[in-house]
Amino acid sequence: MRIILNPKYKHLRSYLTDIEHHFDHEGHEIYRGRDVVRTLQVAGLTLWVKRYASPGAITRMSWRFFRSPQAKRAYVRPLQMRERGIMSPEPVAFVKVSKGLFNSATYFVALQSTYRYTMADLPSLSDDDQQEVIARFASFSAKVHEQGFLHRNFSSTNILFDRVNNRIVFALIDTTSMSCGRPVSVRKGCSNFARLQGDEAFFDALGVAYAAARGADAETCVAAIKAARERYLRRATQSAKTAKQS
Repeated sequence: MRIILNPKYKHLRSYLTDIEHHFDHEGHEIYRGRDVVRTLQVAGLTLWVKRYASPGAITRMSWRFFRSPQAKRAYVRPLQMRERGIMSPEPVAFVKVSKGLFNSATYFVALQSTYRYTMADLPSLSDDDQQEVIARFASFSAKVHEQGFLHRNFSSTNILFDRVNNRIVFALIDTTSMSCGRPVSVRKGCSNFARLQGDEAFFDALGVAYAAARGADAETCVAAIKAARERYLRRATQSAKTAKQS
């Protein structure tokens, strides 16, 4: 077994050494697909725990020699983000349970976020609140991109928000595939919004606010977002047709 533990939560080491038992027999399941997500209660904390599906043989070999497991990247990336003032639920641990020479089960453990909304909930808010959230989200996204982060699955359900001390704040989840490097260009930043849910008015407002936050031309940003979204929707439609035919 291997555990990379946030020093702040060193008191959970004993609990985490038996993570397989706790995950299989305790808590509440909130997602099941290839990967499984559960919440667990321990020491007055609510933990969000994701168990990653066992990868194929080729992927396991690449992890062994070239690349970190998804669960480890899921642990490291939020730490990097939080150091730069970009919020994501606080990472607690990465746990790897070996099952032979190449097989293993990997877990990413974080604190459960207390934020009540995702960007998918935006239409349920009042018009004034929607406009405030869009403006704040544009500024938040500009900061993310200027800090060199690009979320590869920047969808509405992976963007959490809430009002804290009368200010709209955001946090990102599912950051495993997020890249980190040089500042993201304005055009690439606009393209990053393609997976979001929303009507034309939403994307227009977002483009204008994002342009203001990046010191860019509003019409250019709105057009770039629209073009990126059209490309994304075409690909999604084609993928659905291909899947249906197979």
